[in-house]
Order: sequence, then C-alpha cells, then structure tokens
Amino acid sequence: MKSQTRDFLLYCKTMDFGKIEFSKKESAFYRRFNNEIVSLCRTLPQSVQTDAMLFLMQYSRLNFVDMDFFANYYPPAWSILYWLGYGSAVPAQRLRKRDVTNAVTAHAMAMFLHSLDDHLIDKQVPVSPLLLLLRSQAWTIMHRACLNLAGGVPAGKSTVRRFTGEYYSSIQDANGPESLDSYCSRFRSQMAIGMIAPVLLSRKMTGFSDFTRDIERACGSFGVAWRLLDDVKDIAEDIEKGSHSAIYLCLPEKLTSKWDNNTRTSRAAAKDSTKAILGHIMEHRLIDRIRQRIWAELEAAASLVEAHGVTGLAGEFRCLAYPLRNSANSREEDNGRVGLSGIPSTPLSSHLPAR
Repeated sequence: MKSQTRDFLLYCKTMDFGKIEFSKKESAFYRRFNNEIVSLCRTLPQSVQTDAMLFLMQYSRLNFVDMDFFANYYPPAWSILYWLGYGSAVPAQRLRKRDVTNAVTAHAMAMFLHSLDDHLIDKQVPVSPLLLLLRSQAWTIMHRACLNLAGGVPAGKSTVRRFTGEYYSSIQDANGPESLDSYCSRFRSQMAIGMIAPVLLSRKMTGFSDFTRDIERACGSFGVAWRLLDDVKDIAEDIEKGSHSAIYLCLPEKLTSKWDNNTRTSRAAAKDSTKAILGHIMEHRLIDRIRQRIWAELEAAASLVEAHGVTGLAGEFRCLAYPLRNSANSREEDNGRVGLSGIPSTPLSSHLPAR
C-alpha cells in the first residue's frame, strides 16, 4: 500500500500539459512581456530600482542569464494576444500598433498582479514597503493601459470596471465554494483582470459579437484547466496544510473533516488521516475524473476559438490537452485494461463543457 501511495503521488506530481513549440515571431512577441517587467522597475524611484529587480528575480526564481519572468505560465496565458493580433481569420485591420502595445502592457501587469496577489493572500510572500510600491505601480500601469485600450470601444471603460470589480469581489470572498462548479466559477472571477486585454482587443476587431463572448469563455476554460491541474500536482501539500482544493470538494464529509483537522492533530493522527484520504481518492479514481474535466475544459476552449478561425490558438489548447487525454489509457493498460472504460460514467459535474 505504501508503494502504491508513493507511485500515486508521483503520478499526480508529474501530471502536466503538453509542451508547445513557438515560432520565431511568437518568441519575439513573448519577449515583449518580459520587457514590461523590466520597464515596471524603471518607473520606480531610482533608489529602489535595483532592489525591485532583485526581488522580482528571486520571486520568479531567475538568474541574471535567464531573465524569463513568465516561465511558469503556460503559453496561452499570453499568446492569446499574439493570435488575436497576428493569427486570426477575423479581420484585424481595425487594430492599430498602439492597441497591441497597450494590450501587452495591460496583460503583462495583470499576469504579474494575479500571481502576486495569490501569494499575498496565502501569505507566501511577506508584505514590505517595496512590495506594496511594486504592486501599486503595476496596478497603475495596468489600469492606464486598459483605459487606453478601451478608448473608442463601445462600453470599453465599463468593461474595465466590470472585470476589476469582479476580480476584487472574488479575492475578498471569505466564503469557500461548496461544489466543484462553484469552485471553477470562482476561479474564473479570480482571473478577471486577465480577461480585460483579450476582451477589449477582440471587441476592437468585431464590436459586440459572438467572437468576443467566445474569447472570454475560452480564457475562462483555459484558466480553470490550469487551476485544476495545479490542484492535482499539489495534492500532497494541500492535504498537509489543510488548503482547500478541487479534490477536497470531491470528498465525502467525513474525509473533508479529516482534511480540515490535519494541521491540528498529532503527527500520527495526521498520517492516518492522509492515508484514509488518499485511499478514497485512489479507490474512486478522483484524479482521473479531474483529469477528464481538465481535458474537457481545454477542448472547449479550442473549439470556441477554432469556430472563429483562430486555429493557432486552438492548436495550442489541444497541444496542452493531448497528454491528459491519453493518461487514463496508459494507467488502465498498466492495470491490464484498455480504453477509457475505467473512468466513471458519472461526471464530477453535470455542467461539463461539450466535447
């Protein structure tokens, strides 16, 4: 049993999206996002610029050779702007150079702020005057770029206000979600500032349309898939710390109580609780059911953008999803079974995106 549990946790830890290869143009576009972080530091008072850069490098776990601040982000998080501006069948002639520039600035700051706020809420990063200065400056730059991008867009400024309000409402919500669907819905709101640039850019291209609506929905599905993958990879740490996740919401009440009490019991009792929780998860194949949800979210995102001719972005979503679609097959073959018959026919939610 001990060996089986160890193998299971290794399987969870190493589960990942597929790797995406970039073209030279896409790689050049990506470098613009890293340059925005360098520019952020340069807008600070000169006396703190070096300390700010050192903090950001430490925060992103970088060295002086590899200045890649967004290495831990899966490409569609930023490449959606590339495909909207340069790889869409939807006419992009309405976009001006400064529109894409404002979108990149706003989105780079949004990605940084989303990550930073997440770590601040979890108390993984200590608050300091430098950190507060960095955050306030990043927010100012993001907001200014969003308003510039919103210029000339019908209801553009109200769109910025809507997403900003949704973001703050979600990160300040003290009530935990009660189901996997509410958990996913809440995370869509938590990534709301990351919706602003793609939505405004798509609206500049087509106005109010199905295209803009589907870009927003695709962003949400990708974000949810990423959140669920992180929950699978961090399952051992989340149980140890008592942190609620998608897996927690799939457990019966007697086991969620053990999960919640794990940090307040003796070491021996916590070990027994963890064993019971993992035993239930393995027996009921909860991780494979989460994996199925992740794949469905990514396929939904791909189908949404593909319908509008954004085939490059659709291809990236499917590239991410590919190993997850096949992981259940591999595990069942290891157990002497073939195919997806071992995955429960009852989904975690009756509201899974259509395949």
